Formats: sequence, C-alpha cells, structure tokens
Amino acid sequence: MEYDIIFYHSGRTAEAERLLEKQFGERKMTRRASAAAMTPEELAHRLQKSLKHSDMAVIIGGLDGGSQSTDSILSSILSARAGSLHSEKLTDEEEHTAYVIHAGFQSILVFPDDTEVIEAMLDKRLLEDLSRRYSLQREEPDRPVLDHVTGQLQQELSRMGEKDTSYVLACQRKQQEDRKLRWMIGILSCAGAALIVLSVVLFFL
Repeated sequence: MEYDIIFYHSGRTAEAERLLEKQFGERKMTRRASAAAMTPEELAHRLQKSLKHSDMAVIIGGLDGGSQSTDSILSSILSARAGSLHSEKLTDEEEHTAYVIHAGFQSILVFPDDTEVIEAMLDKRLLEDLSRRYSLQREEPDRPVLDHVTGQLQQELSRMGEKDTSYVLACQRKQQEDRKLRWMIGILSCAGAALIVLSVVLFFL
C-alpha cells in the first residue's frame, strides 16, 4: 500500500516524514512521494495527482481555521463527491483537530503541523482503523530474542569454562610429571655418587 505526503503551510517536514515512515512502515505501507503546496490551487493539484497514483494522501498543516485553511479547501474540492465520501473530524483533549476522509478504497488524512499530535492520534485510534480497513498487519522488528541470546552466551561461557578446566588439568599433570622426573634424577644422582665413592674405596684397598 502506498501513500503520499502533502505539506501545506507546514515547516516540520523532515520530522513528519520520519514519523510516518516509522509508523506506516511497520505496517508495510510505503511512501511514494512528498510534495509541498503554498496556495489552495497547488493543494488541489497535488491532492488530485496523489489520488491518481496512491492509496492514501496525508496532508499536514494549514489547519488554522481561515478561509484558506486545509479543511475549508478540502470541503470546496470534495463537495461534488460528498455523497460518496465518509468524513470524520477528530479532536483530542487539547482541542487539536484532524480529519479522516474515506472514498472507496482510498483515504485522505489531514493533520496539524505538529508531530506529537500526529503520533498521539495515530497511536490512539487511526493506525488501528487503517489496519482494519486495509487488512494491514504490523511487522515486528527482526531482532534476536533476549532468551535466545542469553542461552547462546551461557553456552559460550560454558565452553570457555571447559577449555579453562582442561588447560588447568593439563598444567597440573605436567607439574606432577616434572616432579617425578626431578625425583628420579635425584635418586640416580645419589646412586651415581655412591658408586663413585665405592669405586674409590675399593681402589685403595
């Protein structure tokens, strides 16, 4: 599923793009294009172009309540299709306003130029509604499970312990062998010295 972003009198464009890419990307929604509009005519042109190519248009900014506000322009643009549209106004606890418009398989979302408000409205309800409407499944990030990582680490530490134990045992055996060898050399040295003394004594007898 593809969506377009249209910025209308909006200044926080990069932040909004990143937010939508994160929220929509988890549901396999792809941003097709981003565009800016400064006049009602440009907004109408951008919206028409977006709805020709994408499943959803997200308009950000311009909700100032004036004659050229986004909601006023959309009302004028879409009035001819009023019978086939389902439009809903959303308001949060701080009186921020957003709009959702559905026409067949396509949708238009209208948000204020405030990423915190956009994120809150998406999380509170809109993402769930869009997921249900378009049969979208949330894609969990591909990352190792903590238990799996912990298990692997414990195995590595266990193998390291086995290696360390084997090394210690080998060193201990080597030390024991060295002690035995020194002991045998000492005995042989004593025996050799005794034979020399005995040879000297016998020589003088």
